[in-house]
Amino acid sequence: MVPRDARYQREYAHELLAIAEADLESAFLLATVERKRWENVYLLAQQSLEKALKAVLCWHSELVPLVHDIGILVTKIAVFAKPPFGYNLNNLSEYATIRRYLESKEEYTSHEVVEILKQVKKAVEWCKQQLASAATHADNS
Repeated sequence: MVPRDARYQREYAHELLAIAEADLESAFLLATVERKRWENVYLLAQQSLEKALKAVLCWHSELVPLVHDIGILVTKIAVFAKPPFGYNLNNLSEYATIRRYLESKEEYTSHEVVEILKQVKKAVEWCKQQLASAATHADNS
């Protein structure tokens, strides 16, 4: 199956970003409960970052790839902006695909998970700043 692209109204970027922030908050909360699948925490973090990156593409009136691959989204954004996290968070992509259907044999530590969540939070904040700075730039034009 070949990935498809979609074009959304620019204003949809704000809705996507709000959903991304809520997904990330959910990931942080899920990380605190006693009985959980760490994979679900990572899935929510991945979904948060995916939606935030798609919000940036949407805001810039770019075609949005309908994929779960963080690397593909970063590559599209890198044409007009340089995400400071680069491809460092691309490993989260697997949690939106095969990893969500398998019981992991990996050992996760809460410290490790919190560090990933903090990185995703910084990345989402960067995406939010992209929308704000693009709006400011447009107002000054």
